Amino acid sequence: MHVCSVLSQVWKSKTKTVFEMLCFCALVWVTATNVSAITTQEVMENVLEVYKDINNYKAVVQTYKAESMDVSGSIYESQEPIISFNLFFRKPDEHVVQEIGRSRYGIFRVELLSALSILKDKNIKLKQREVLLGHNCHVLECTSPEDPETVIQLWISSKNWSVQQFILIMKSLTMVKTQFKYPLGGNRRIRYLPVETRSFFPLSRKVLINRIANYEVNTVLSPELFEKRKNKEEHN
Repeated sequence: MHVCSVLSQVWKSKTKTVFEMLCFCALVWVTATNVSAITTQEVMENVLEVYKDINNYKAVVQTYKAESMDVSGSIYESQEPIISFNLFFRKPDEHVVQEIGRSRYGIFRVELLSALSILKDKNIKLKQREVLLGHNCHVLECTSPEDPETVIQLWISSKNWSVQQFILIMKSLTMVKTQFKYPLGGNRRIRYLPVETRSFFPLSRKVLINRIANYEVNTVLSPELFEKRKNKEEHN
């Protein structure tokens, strides 16, 4: 009788343990299902929510040439920038640049907020999830009916909805891959504005690094800055 009692207790204990494990597995499965069930629209809405309070900004950008995307930050101390410029942005998708001094190099930049505002109205598909730069990312693919051979891909962190990578593909050729670096800490507005972009151009094998500093958010910007750009584009 004592043996039966002990066996009964052991069976009950094992049954309880198995039941708890099943409950835990079910919880994990439900959680995983909810995470994977996020829609493309929800991802874009979460990204745009990060920048909803930013109506405009200005910043100073310095561009450096590098041997690879993995070059260390010491590049800023070991060489001079090849070009410097002021960058201005205002909602919804306008940005302009002003070169500081003179340079024989052209200005390259990926203005993130302008791009996001334009891309939200394109055809967007939610692709696979990937780990990039230490972030578990949703991968979005954006196309336009007017130009189906141009594809833009975005890697978006599922943790804080920051854009980690941008890739431009034209006629099945990757034209540029840009990765974004953000400041550590800071107030909410500045925290999600990139302080560095690293761009690789596969066709030329060139790497350009943009260092972005001196952000001023929601200040008074002259409308003439943006009107001049519009006039220039219309004449071109």
